[in-house]
Amino acid sequence: MFLIGSVQADPIGDIIEHTGNATITREQGEQLAISPQYIPQIQLNDTAETINGRMLIEFLDKAQLSLVEHTKVFIDKVYYDPDPSKSAMTMKFVLGTARFASGRLGMVNKNNIDLQTPTAQIAVRGTDFTTTVDELGRTLVVLLPDQYGNPSGVIDVFNEAGSVTLTEPYAATMVSSISSVPTQSIVIQNLTPALIDNMFIVSPPQEIKDRIQEQVQDDINVDQGLLDIDFLEFNDLETDYLAKDELEFTELDVNLLDADFLVDVLDIIEELVRTTEQLEDEQVGTGTVALKNAVFGFNKDSQYNIFEEDGDIVFYRNVNGTIRLKLKSNASVKISTFVEGFEGDILLNSGSNSIIVITQQN
Repeated sequence: MFLIGSVQADPIGDIIEHTGNATITREQGEQLAISPQYIPQIQLNDTAETINGRMLIEFLDKAQLSLVEHTKVFIDKVYYDPDPSKSAMTMKFVLGTARFASGRLGMVNKNNIDLQTPTAQIAVRGTDFTTTVDELGRTLVVLLPDQYGNPSGVIDVFNEAGSVTLTEPYAATMVSSISSVPTQSIVIQNLTPALIDNMFIVSPPQEIKDRIQEQVQDDINVDQGLLDIDFLEFNDLETDYLAKDELEFTELDVNLLDADFLVDVLDIIEELVRTTEQLEDEQVGTGTVALKNAVFGFNKDSQYNIFEEDGDIVFYRNVNGTIRLKLKSNASVKISTFVEGFEGDILLNSGSNSIIVITQQN
């Protein structure tokens, strides 16, 4: 048995193509700028990130990872064993658009390839596909064809809410949040791999928009049919929800004109889906995990991206330096952050057992 990537200096892949500005960040925080004069090899726990450039990484089993502009991928685990059933590969697509083609040498059993985004997991079976992740963690996955136009394999996209299987060339699914079911598979017409970039999240193809709206309408018909409501038993008017002490704001404090971006059709659709969401600054994650003052996925105020990894909870922030905390899901921790642009506390579960203070100075 041999292990590649267990020692930090051991390479697990090479950058075989690159253009523009791109970096590799080591586990210890060292950031390496890629240039024609200096092209670092890929090591375990590297973070590959493009700015206004592109990058193509080839691993030892000939698996390829291609990143377009403004894309970030964390290469978590790459383990090669003489027995492919014992080999493993784990990556986390953090932001942007990346294309992954599984290896041709059979060094890693496809069942042992674990690819994740903030809102979904992707299981591959001999596959070539792209994934696009926006700042909120929303994910679009597209299965690509092989060189003959046939399906390159099969993809299972899933999270705690459900799963969908992609089997046709250019079949796609959208995942809005970790608690939202992936949309049903839909084939995008008149598409080529070269046309897939970060704009697919901001302005998805019409087929994806139609599928999301169909799914929203189905949810409305199932969950909110008028025939299912007994108005004679309705007594919610007797409850004063705004009297709760824990509410820090009321509905009158919401400024609907306060928006930083152009209208995004996905934001509108998500508002239709969130019919049961509470006006409380707390969200329950997977299992019994609870957050206060933050939500799973990308948090706009603190710039933390919070997601589950191997049963633990990861707090990831990359603004003027990288912050990455990995805590047990049953831990009770208060994270006090004092950085440029944000000062505040985030509670994991009750936050009563430990306190972590993070400060950042220019």
